[in-house]
Amino acid sequence: MNDLGGAVGGPTSPARNARRLVRSARSAAENHPVALPFAVALVVRVIAAVGITALQHGYLFPDEAGYVDYGRLAASGHLTPAADDGYGEQLFHSAASFMWPVTVLFKLFGPHVIVAALWAGLLGAVTAALVAVLVGRALSRRWATLAGLAVAVFPSQVLWSSVVLRESMVWAGLAGAAVGILIFAQAKDWQSLAGATVLVGVSLLSLAFLRSWAFLPAAWATALAVWLFRPARPAPTRTLCALLCLLVPLASGLGVAGNSYVRHHGQQLGYERTVLSEGAKSAFVHPKLVAAKGARPTKVVPTATTGPVTVPSVPVTVPSAVANEDIVVPSGFGNDLKALPTGFVAFAFRPFPWQHGDGLSYDLAAVEELLYYPLYLLALVGVVAYRRRRDLIAFPLVVAVFITGIASVAEGNLGSAFRHRDQLFWAVAFFAALGANYLWALWRRPRTSEEERVPILGEAQPLTVQAGR
Repeated sequence: MNDLGGAVGGPTSPARNARRLVRSARSAAENHPVALPFAVALVVRVIAAVGITALQHGYLFPDEAGYVDYGRLAASGHLTPAADDGYGEQLFHSAASFMWPVTVLFKLFGPHVIVAALWAGLLGAVTAALVAVLVGRALSRRWATLAGLAVAVFPSQVLWSSVVLRESMVWAGLAGAAVGILIFAQAKDWQSLAGATVLVGVSLLSLAFLRSWAFLPAAWATALAVWLFRPARPAPTRTLCALLCLLVPLASGLGVAGNSYVRHHGQQLGYERTVLSEGAKSAFVHPKLVAAKGARPTKVVPTATTGPVTVPSVPVTVPSAVANEDIVVPSGFGNDLKALPTGFVAFAFRPFPWQHGDGLSYDLAAVEELLYYPLYLLALVGVVAYRRRRDLIAFPLVVAVFITGIASVAEGNLGSAFRHRDQLFWAVAFFAALGANYLWALWRRPRTSEEERVPILGEAQPLTVQAGR
C-alpha cells in the first residue's frame, strides 16, 4: 500500500522531492561556490534588462541617454568635439572602460539599448562572482555561495546593473582589486605575485577611466593595506603595491598618486554638492539663493559628473534654475567639514524606511533600507571579530572609509547618494559574511558559562571554529 501510494504520488512523495531538492541545492553550493552566484546573477539581470527595455518607453534613468547616445555616435564615427560642445567626447573618455566595449558591441550587434544593458548586467554578475571568490578565500564554500547570491539578487544591485550605467563596472573594479590584495597577502612565489599584480593593475586601470573618485581611494588603499598586515613576501608585495599606487594614476593623467587631480578638484567639492542638489527633488543640500544682480559670470567647461556647468574659481554665485536668482557656492575645507555629517547620513542610511518622498522609486529605496541595516550590523560584527585578520579586512575597510568620506562631502541629493552607495555593497556583503560566520560559530558551540564565552570574542579568530565546512 505504501509502495502504491508512493508510485501514484502519495503524501510521502512531496517530502522526498523537497529533500532531494534541498540536497541538490546544497551540493550545488558546495561544488560551485563561484559559478552558481554568477549564473543566478546573470539570469536575473538578463530578465530585468529585457523587461525594463521592453516595458520602459525611453530611459529609466536620465543618465542612460548620454551613455547610449555617445556610444552610438562613437560606433558610427560621428563622435566629434562638436557633440554637446565637447561634453560628449569628455564623458566618453572619462568613462572609456565602460564606453569602449559598448562601442564595439554596438558595431557588432547594432546600436540597441538592450546590448549596452546586457554588458552592464554581465559586469554585475562578475561582481557577484568576485564576492564569492573573496569570501571563499576566508570562509567555507557555503558562505562564499551565500555571499555571492546576496549580491546576485540584492534589489538595487540588480537594478543598477540592468540598465545602461557604469555602476556595475565600478563594483567589479573595486571587488577585483580586493581579490588581488588578498592574493598578494598569501603569495609566496613569483607566479602568484605576478598574477596579483595583473589583477590589481587591471582593476585599477579600469577604475581610472571610469570614476576618478572611486579609483584614487582604491589606489591609495592598495598601497596602505599591505602595510597594515604582513604579507607572505613583504618586500616585493609592498614595493609592487606602492608602484601601482604611484604609476597607475600617472598613466591615467591624474598625476603621481593622483596629486594633480586632488589639487585641481579638491577645492570644488562644495560646487559638486551645489550642482548635484540644484533642481533635484531629493536634494538634502540647500544652498543660499540671492538676487541675480551683480553676479560675476565665469567660463563654462564640461565635467564628467555634471555636464556643461559654470565652475567658479572663488566663492561666487552661479546661475540657478530659478529665474532672477543665483546660488551661493560654498567653498573651503571648513564648509566641507560642516557638510560631512549630513552627507554621511544621506549616503549610508537614507532614505529612512518611515519617510516617503516623491514617487515610487523613493519609497522602494526606503524599503530596501530594511535590508541594508541588518547587513550593516553583521558587517560591524565581522570587522570587530576579524580585526586581527588584517589581510582580510584591511583593503575593503580602508577603501570603504575613503569612498564614504569623499561621497559624504560631494553628494547633494539622495538619488545619486543612494546609487553611489552600491559601489561599496561588495564590501558590506563580505564583512557581513564574516560576521554571520562568527555568530553562527558561536551559536553552534556547546552552551557554556558567560566567563567561558568571553575569551571567544577576545580571540577574534573564528577561522579556527568555522561551521558548515
